[in-house]
Amino acid sequence: MLFLFRTNQIIYSIFLLIYALVLRISYFFKNYPVDMANDGVLSIFTKDWLGHNYTVAGIITILVVFLQAVLVNNLVNQQRLFKEITLFPGLFYILLVSAIQDFLPLSSVLLGNTFLILALNNLLATYKNPKCADAIFNVGFWVGTAALFYNAFVFFLLLAFLGLLILRNFKFKEGLMMVGGYLLPFMFASTYSFWYDQLGEYWDTYFLNQFAFLDFRLADNWDTNYKLILLVLFFLLGAFNRYQFPKSYKNRNYVNIIYTTLLISGLTFLFQNNIQISHFLIIATPLSILLAAQFLAFSKTSAELVHFALFVAVILFQFDVFL
Repeated sequence: MLFLFRTNQIIYSIFLLIYALVLRISYFFKNYPVDMANDGVLSIFTKDWLGHNYTVAGIITILVVFLQAVLVNNLVNQQRLFKEITLFPGLFYILLVSAIQDFLPLSSVLLGNTFLILALNNLLATYKNPKCADAIFNVGFWVGTAALFYNAFVFFLLLAFLGLLILRNFKFKEGLMMVGGYLLPFMFASTYSFWYDQLGEYWDTYFLNQFAFLDFRLADNWDTNYKLILLVLFFLLGAFNRYQFPKSYKNRNYVNIIYTTLLISGLTFLFQNNIQISHFLIIATPLSILLAAQFLAFSKTSAELVHFALFVAVILFQFDVFL
């Protein structure tokens, strides 16, 4: 199956849509409620707009996942992170965000991931680019937008600052540009809330009350343990990869950014209030890139076998074989 995604032909991206549909088809056989955990204002707006039509929500979720996979591929291939052009990053992004049943409903974390990918793409585009004021502003803007979907994305402002330090000679003026972009979505949300006399409620409900230390709300049963084992397996497989990235100074910095993104994704687990298992979606973007690198390091036969085993395991999880 993997041979279909080793190509650099954009037309083959349609197979990513089919792949997403196959992995998420079980959603349409059950009445999954829309995931409302820790929703930000934009998540609530989106879900209210969808109403209670679970079929439409499921179709839109698949399209969102497909779009995100295309964006991840664009990020990796445009910045030449790998030695070859491949659709693997998008493929493994879809596999990760479809790994367990809790990831299937439309969630605030999944929606926020779209804007984290955009922020990361703009961040990498600033490397030694003298005319990138728009990209620097957009890094902050997309991180702020992601945080309006799911509050934990506020921590990726740290990624934005560290990214500028790693990729270019940091300038105070550029830092202000980025912070300005970051604050703009919050200013829009605050202005809207003020207009309807709900400013205090907005900041209390959607920001201040969203922070807590080690506030996990995971069920203590074998169902949860099986899911965590699968997610840890994905993490270990991606985080400790043996792929030989291109050795240019630029690529070393890019790889540092990806690992920094993974680290900050992990830090969000310490401070987000009311953590559900769907919170694990926040690590999908950096981990999918690292998983793609790992599978490029495997021989073609080994890559096919390991991917097939993971693919089958995910399908079995979706249809309750292990649960």
